[in-house]
Amino acid sequence: MDLSWQLFSSSLVTAFLLTLTLAQQQPPYLYHYCSETEGNFTRNSTYETNLNRLLSSFSRSRAHENGFYNFSSGQGSNIANAIALCRGDVSSSDCFDCVNNANTELRDRCPNQIEASIWFDYCMFRYTNHSILGRAETDPAFFIWYGDNVTNVEVFNRALGSLLESLRNKASSGTSLGKFATGSTRVSPFRTIYALAQCTPDLTLNGCSSCLSSGIVYIPQCCGRKQGVRVGMLSCNIRFDIERFYNLTAADTTTTGTFSSLFCFIKSPSCIQRFLSNNYYHMHLGYCFCSISHFRLHLHYFKVEEAKAENSKA
Repeated sequence: MDLSWQLFSSSLVTAFLLTLTLAQQQPPYLYHYCSETEGNFTRNSTYETNLNRLLSSFSRSRAHENGFYNFSSGQGSNIANAIALCRGDVSSSDCFDCVNNANTELRDRCPNQIEASIWFDYCMFRYTNHSILGRAETDPAFFIWYGDNVTNVEVFNRALGSLLESLRNKASSGTSLGKFATGSTRVSPFRTIYALAQCTPDLTLNGCSSCLSSGIVYIPQCCGRKQGVRVGMLSCNIRFDIERFYNLTAADTTTTGTFSSLFCFIKSPSCIQRFLSNNYYHMHLGYCFCSISHFRLHLHYFKVEEAKAENSKA
């Protein structure tokens, strides 16, 4: 084979591998929105000048420990405002890289829109010509679901609802340094739900709580039977899954759920409905008794009527 062709082929392979490596290092793109509400700006307009100045200030800034960036450029109707928010469990360096990538990507996807926003797995980024700080904005919103449908929707949703409510309250009570919470709860001995809730830290307690509540209400409308769901909005976001997708931080809260103790008693024959259909129970005289031993549930039925019938036959 000709030496020049070998060198050319080698260069192509090297370039491909380098491109593939860089692509793998970038956090996954999720969604973007080019708003038509505020209209478009014209080339070389005052707004574009302010926007370009603002975007370049992001790339020159330093990484923030709390993962929240806020910049403005210009004044009046031509002002350009932008914020960026990174997931609370992401390192400052990964956050900084994500924001700068989002900065470039958004201008490519929305080249002349006055207002635009973009979401990645690690961060979100947006700019507009109106005020952003202190406003809980839930439109636009997007959702992504993961995995299969759950087998027992009622039990899963009950556990999920309690977990998301707890994380909503915890994230909302955060300070201006961060409104972020993660946590998990056990649905059964063999299944755990992991979840995350986050708001931009400029929101008030009520503003954050209201934003997250909007996302929680949205879940059953879009994907109520799914094992994992992500809801993204301008001011907050929610995600849950049956696999842990976040890094453990001081913001994590683990709840034990239904199967937290070795024994549980519930005074009602219908208590079996409170558990997953593929679990096993001890039932006797109107009580439901469940036990966990070596991570397995053992089945014993005490059916007095059947026992009497068998004795009468004998």
